[in-house]
Amino acid sequence: MKLNGITLAALVAASTVGSSNLFGAPIFSVANGGISITSQNTGTAGTTAGTAWTVNETMISTGTLALTDTDGTPLATTIGAFNSGSWITKTVLNNSGITWTSFEMELQEILGTASGEGDGLSFAQAAGLTFTSNLFSTITRIDSTRDYLNFSGGSVLNGQSVSFTFAVTDNTPTSPVYLLQTPNRADRVPDGGSTGLLLLLGLAGVIGLKKKMR
Repeated sequence: MKLNGITLAALVAASTVGSSNLFGAPIFSVANGGISITSQNTGTAGTTAGTAWTVNETMISTGTLALTDTDGTPLATTIGAFNSGSWITKTVLNNSGITWTSFEMELQEILGTASGEGDGLSFAQAAGLTFTSNLFSTITRIDSTRDYLNFSGGSVLNGQSVSFTFAVTDNTPTSPVYLLQTPNRADRVPDGGSTGLLLLLGLAGVIGLKKKMR
């Protein structure tokens, strides 16, 4: 979405509670919603999935995290000059009282405004990276009209934790940037199989209506 994926910067849910930060690394806090952050570690390099920043949080409802720069220099824009990370492993405890069957994340530079083409922010678009979750098997993404990931194909019971490993590109850094988190969105983007099924159901409905009108 935002040019290339050669330069990586990062978002991760974190706060000053139980934190360990590489000097110059950003601080993450809760911007709104039902999220609490229990610990973070941005003291690792964060340049690969194996050295990812880590964060642990508890969620009772949809919420937003803010990433704020701490040294006056926004997120790094070249791999050789990282003063921040790029890969994130985020573990979320489901304390919502219901089972999650999907989990969405969206990046925004301006809270409430979708991140469009050309602002430099994305989930490492065009980098060819593989994102993972320990409980969800399917990832759907949107890169053109907004920066969006949907994890599905699994479930997270109340009281159970789910983890996500992903990366973020920020070619034109701003501070703060935001990470919206939404479990079980009713209008979530369906996977390819679901899309086909919806099309078939719609076609069947049209055919049925035509027969009824005859």
